[in-house]
Amino acid sequence: MSRENTQWYNSDQELILNKKRVDKKFNWVVGSYLLVSPFVAIFGLYYWLSAGKFNWNTMILLLAFMTAAQVSITAGYHRLFAHRAYQAKWPVRLFFLIFGASAFEGSALLWSLDHRIHHNYVDDKDKDPYAITRGFFWAHMGWLLYKQDDQIEDAKNAGDLVNDPLVMWQYQCWIPLGIFMGFVLPGLIAWSWGDMFGGIFIAGFVRSVINHHATFLINSLSHCVGQQTYSDTHSARDNLFTAFLTFGEGYHNYHHEFASDYRNGPRWYDWDPSKWIIKALSYVGLTYNLKTIREEIIVRKRMQMKEKRMRKKLEISNFNFFGSQDFTVLEQLKENMEKAFKDLSRLRDQYQNLTKSLKIHEKGFNMLEANLLQDQINEAQAKFFDYVSQWNLMRKRVLAYAGA
Repeated sequence: MSRENTQWYNSDQELILNKKRVDKKFNWVVGSYLLVSPFVAIFGLYYWLSAGKFNWNTMILLLAFMTAAQVSITAGYHRLFAHRAYQAKWPVRLFFLIFGASAFEGSALLWSLDHRIHHNYVDDKDKDPYAITRGFFWAHMGWLLYKQDDQIEDAKNAGDLVNDPLVMWQYQCWIPLGIFMGFVLPGLIAWSWGDMFGGIFIAGFVRSVINHHATFLINSLSHCVGQQTYSDTHSARDNLFTAFLTFGEGYHNYHHEFASDYRNGPRWYDWDPSKWIIKALSYVGLTYNLKTIREEIIVRKRMQMKEKRMRKKLEISNFNFFGSQDFTVLEQLKENMEKAFKDLSRLRDQYQNLTKSLKIHEKGFNMLEANLLQDQINEAQAKFFDYVSQWNLMRKRVLAYAGA
């Protein structure tokens, strides 16, 4: 849920966003809903079960609306609107905006603005809206309970959003839209099989609470529990539990290191249904320009973190590693790996510049040069991954010798 206390106005044809919040002033609208809705959900579930109203159709409706809302937050609000990790045709954007409203996490506009600030100032107590350094509860939901100044003074970081008419339409009406999509519509659907109560309270309030706290766990649990697979310069962690709850958002260390990637789980087997949905939609032309990070960049980051962990383990062991022959071999492999990485990056840049400056339909386009460069890229890539494999094997052997 995002905190809505905003005014828009035009000045010299530039759209400006003013958000004035007073630190530590309780936000009664947002706070009341967040604190009361779990009790409403529990009461509704208890009455629904004790009164013998359980209905499998309503359970299916709960799962359907919960999935639509959660995917709209993860693939929509987060990866599409906040990070522009890919582009989507208007039917997809409209779907995400409609069902995103039903999640009751605010408008896509302000959700995205808060999230961009979070990435720019992650872990900064004063600037990160939901910094884990202010405590688990604050990062989880406490930040939503108070109105506060949050560094958003204009729309300079949101030009892409304010120029999207669908985003601005949803910004203006997300509350009534959310009420209809989140409570009225499931109630009407469940009415068709005689369970309007279940539609409103089970597919409505229970679903809303689940959606809320699944998303909130990314800001809290995924910043303090899990593996720092790619970087330890920020608190974000890869957490399979939160990935399961949020359709793939739990690979949070990867995401904070490579926020422009449309995937949160970069490997094909990583549990990231949002990634699979985005990719599937691209096959029918509904999504396009899917951004990914080059594999060698990802692997290099993993290797750097593995080296850090190895050194820490060896420092506390009795194994005489530093200065040994094994150390020399590892350092040489690392040097070879870095050289291969730089060569590969240089060749990729050359290929990119060549394809930008020359057009295939132009007479005299040098396809031979492009093909030769591609062959060199393939060779450099194979060399890089070979060094990575050798370094990994040597690292495992050293750790096994050290008993670390």
